[in-house]
Amino acid sequence: MDLSIGEVARLTGLPVKTIRYYSDIGLVAAASRTDAGYRRYDAAGLSRLELIHALRDLGVELASIRRVTERQTEIEEVARAHADAIDLHVHQLTLRRAVLRAIARGVTRPEEVQRVTAFAQASAEESRRIMEEFLDSIFADHQDNPFAQRMRTALPVLSDEPSAEQIDAWVELAGLVHDSAFRARIREMIVEGERARAASGITETDEAMQRAGQAVVDGADTAISQGVATDSPEALAIVNEVVPLFAAAAGKEDSPDYRRELAKQLVRFSDRRVERYWQLIGLINGWPAQPSLMPPYEWFMAALDASS
Repeated sequence: MDLSIGEVARLTGLPVKTIRYYSDIGLVAAASRTDAGYRRYDAAGLSRLELIHALRDLGVELASIRRVTERQTEIEEVARAHADAIDLHVHQLTLRRAVLRAIARGVTRPEEVQRVTAFAQASAEESRRIMEEFLDSIFADHQDNPFAQRMRTALPVLSDEPSAEQIDAWVELAGLVHDSAFRARIREMIVEGERARAASGITETDEAMQRAGQAVVDGADTAISQGVATDSPEALAIVNEVVPLFAAAAGKEDSPDYRRELAKQLVRFSDRRVERYWQLIGLINGWPAQPSLMPPYEWFMAALDASS
């Protein structure tokens, strides 16, 4: 095989100028030259140029290609190292995209952007420290609260190869745990929960209370799917069926006063951002997705309010 540089360019897809450059720096040698000094390439030169072209398309730098072509290293080793570098680059780009999405959601103050970025790039040890500081702040003077252990045993652990959704969740979680209003809201729920348990002796794990909660979800989900208005007779029937279950669990009688008390409790312990916290933890840790309880509870709270 005896090919001109133009023929080689056509076969490889490389510009003539690039082929000359690769020849000048010694990556590929011309098999011969014509009397006029034009380069001619043989099959070995064509194959080497095709390899160089393929590796350059993959982003491999010329120094590594030279080591491969000169057999100073194996192509498998170069491919492995380059794949690792691409993995790192993809990870970095994914983090940047997640931070930009956080900014697009409204995280715009410089200190917020800095915190979100730092959390997204934090090591496993650093992220654990950030989460532990968050938990220490919300459970200060309440370390014996039953939810403290639950939250401490459910820390987020980002995998070595997280999905884009997990990265987004990680960044969103950073915004939550650094938000002073969110911390104050959880703190309020912790303190009020302890007060309610001390007054009634009833906990969230009480079976009767769990049955009442499930009745809310079942009744409200059905009502929502059927388009039942919260101020309708059908909604009142659901309220009249569910409220006695809460009253019995609390050891009280169903009455207008109790209904007002229950309405306040439901508002106090219902928060979309708190639920979102657990959804983000689950997404990051790869737990099975759980349906949101907020829509049925919000429907029921509106129906309860309309019934009074």
